[in-house]
Amino acid sequence: MAPAEERDIAGTSTVFVMNTMRYFTSVGVAVRGRDMSDNPPEILVPNGNTFTRITGTPYGGGYRFLNVPEREYYLKSWHTYIVTDERHVELGSNRLGRADTVRTDYFETPLELDLTNLAPWRQGGTYAQNSRLHFVSGNLGVAGAATLYDLVAQGATSMSTTNAEMYHYAGDTLPVFEAAKGDELYVTQLSGVSQGMMANGQALTAATIVRSLEFPALDFTANGATPLIINGAMQEVPLSNVSLEWRLGAYAAHASAVHPNAAPRTPTFSIEVSAHGPDEGWVGYSGEVFTAQLPQGASFTLAQNLKYGNPYPSHWRLLGSANYTYSTAEVLPVIGGAPRSMSGAISVTDYLDNLVISPIAPTLTPPRSLAIDGIPATSQRVVGNSSPVISWQPPANGAPTAYRVDLISHTSTHSGIIKGTFYLSGTESEVRIPAGTLESGTVYNVRVVAIDGPNAEVTREPHRSYDSLPMTTASAITSFFNTP
Repeated sequence: MAPAEERDIAGTSTVFVMNTMRYFTSVGVAVRGRDMSDNPPEILVPNGNTFTRITGTPYGGGYRFLNVPEREYYLKSWHTYIVTDERHVELGSNRLGRADTVRTDYFETPLELDLTNLAPWRQGGTYAQNSRLHFVSGNLGVAGAATLYDLVAQGATSMSTTNAEMYHYAGDTLPVFEAAKGDELYVTQLSGVSQGMMANGQALTAATIVRSLEFPALDFTANGATPLIINGAMQEVPLSNVSLEWRLGAYAAHASAVHPNAAPRTPTFSIEVSAHGPDEGWVGYSGEVFTAQLPQGASFTLAQNLKYGNPYPSHWRLLGSANYTYSTAEVLPVIGGAPRSMSGAISVTDYLDNLVISPIAPTLTPPRSLAIDGIPATSQRVVGNSSPVISWQPPANGAPTAYRVDLISHTSTHSGIIKGTFYLSGTESEVRIPAGTLESGTVYNVRVVAIDGPNAEVTREPHRSYDSLPMTTASAITSFFNTP
């Protein structure tokens, strides 16, 4: 009997888990199954304060679990838990680039640069003001930047150096470029462009693409020694305009909802490009087009006509993101030392045209009343329970379609290490941390993120959820807590 037929008659006590990767390029979508045998998924069924563990068996390219009660369970894969009652769950994700991409062993490669017609080089200022070189390949899912070890003269319009490297943002090793398969490379120069005066009387400068150079097809294999040769005359990128109204004052007032001691920090408006992706969504990261960082704690309305450069093909869609961050700082219990920062944010991402069609204001606010085992979690304490319950109340504004709960650890040398992520539907208001997740003598905090993604299905396809658009999130954070 074929697997699909068996699934039809398996009954509702059977759960099927797949890991199907979808690779997006200009020629379409390639689908590949991913082997999960190195870390098989498992199911944890809540029974009061404990869980019953159910193991699956390989089946039809995925895993099959029998005799799973017809109610919510936790599907565990690595450090991720999906709280769901679905009978078919997809753990795969979307990727940008060819399915047959070959990876090298190198995260960086030497560069040999010989570029002319640069925009006058700027350095020594803010992120928005300084010049930098970026690299993008939509066919391979590459987005990276250059590290320049030689000083570039202020105002220089050319560059010739072998003392440079390219690194890949994705944290993966560099791929092999194959010209015969259409592996292109865009080289872009970003620099500060004046955006006029803001309502608070200050000038706004934003980083955007001002020059570019395209290599339609490229052969290159990083080996740690042979440089990637980039030479040619950079081409001027015409500036386009987009108008927006971002009501920052509506964000600053929500700082205490993130944490009672949180303060509003930096609002950022950015434009990125989506090389290839599904309808009503995007895949991967195809590089920075525009970034404007506004004054810390800004509470005015940014009604501005923004100028940006976009050298990419017209079918590469532009994404806009408005992100307002908040943070507080506390001394780690037991460990001590300087205060450590914890942050939350309210953000929205959509296709640029859709995002700016109406005023940007928070339609979703952070979850409220975070608690651990029923005790408010906005002051430090020791949590002795090995399987505590994290609970919250719905946001004051908005209707979440899902929640994400991050368990974050902190040590004397490192902060912000995510030890567990839980995905839940928007109707949930608590999650139990399975026993064995918390380590003794460790400091943690929790971030609860409310998600409004009308096209996202976190209980069925969790790892594809953040590829859907529009996507609005609002997060709240607990204080530090430690385990005995």
